[in-house]
Amino acid sequence: MAEPTLAVIAQGVKETTLNGRTFTYGPGQFLVVSVELPVIGHLVHASADEPFLAFVLELRPATVAALLLETASGATARPGATDATPAGIAVSDASGALLDAAGRLLALLDAPGDAAALSAGVEREVLWRLLTGPQGATVRQIGLADSLLTHLARAIH
Repeated sequence: MAEPTLAVIAQGVKETTLNGRTFTYGPGQFLVVSVELPVIGHLVHASADEPFLAFVLELRPATVAALLLETASGATARPGATDATPAGIAVSDASGALLDAAGRLLALLDAPGDAAALSAGVEREVLWRLLTGPQGATVRQIGLADSLLTHLARAIH
């Protein structure tokens, strides 16, 4: 079962299959899972010399909802983003801003004293980059209590 998460790929390639549809993603791309889903995943490119490396962040509905409430209509997708009925899983190319924020959040692992003060703010930036990016509609659904994906999650449970 895949839970609501963001996975930003740094190295290697992975395939995730949901209901017969396969999503392939590699370096510089991200996968968003917006609702608990039964998926099958496997690495298609990784080795001992070049292992699969990914940054994974749990997408908590309460955190997404709080950011949506605080920013009201500010969390709208950029031009060119898809706002159709979102799927439960999606792959896109990561923007430089998203990669930068994810890298700074990872860097806080080496500075526990700084992490206590800064991690929540950097996590909010990562979420903001998702909400205003190509999969913003999918991520917004995570924070909306009465969204189509919320009803789907209840049905899956």
